[in-house]
Amino acid sequence: MNLVFRRATPANYPEVRRITREAYVHAGHFTADHPYMRVLEDVEHRAEHAEVWVAEASGAVVAAVTLTLVGQPYSEIAIDGELEFRMLAVDPAVQGGGVGRVLVRRVIEHAQSLPAVGAISITSATFMERAHSLYESLGFERVPERDWCVPGQDVLLWVFKLEMQAAVGTDTPNFHQTFDASISANPKLQSRNDDR
Repeated sequence: MNLVFRRATPANYPEVRRITREAYVHAGHFTADHPYMRVLEDVEHRAEHAEVWVAEASGAVVAAVTLTLVGQPYSEIAIDGELEFRMLAVDPAVQGGGVGRVLVRRVIEHAQSLPAVGAISITSATFMERAHSLYESLGFERVPERDWCVPGQDVLLWVFKLEMQAAVGTDTPNFHQTFDASISANPKLQSRNDDR
């Protein structure tokens, strides 16, 4: 069983919307009625103005991420030569099985295939400690001089950057074994896959 990383199609948008909503609410980042949830849930707009990618396992979409470049509508911090990713979300049904780590590694692999890209940049809220640990374990470093605040709000956002030459290897030993086990042990995900 492979984790396939590919561009989302319109048929995937409802599942991307569900996964993103549930991941952010499940993690306690936002309440379901928070205004930013409307931005996260507008997958059609994201796909029109950026690139929405999904991770698929055994025919089921299990994670999603948005990729953008400097000057594009969804870019917040990217500068020339950087790929920025945003709105990374893993289905809560499979969290803890290494999907997020593999997804970020797939983003790194994709960035390495783009000749004009020499680095990846991301923004992360200060309270997203688990995400920080993941990014740093893959070679991302804090860039405090690029930190910024949400306009009109007292919310500080941290910036992390990965130079392509510093990218941690993208091999993912034991991932498939771990992820297979998480699917077979999770009737919610298995039933969604069976319904496809």
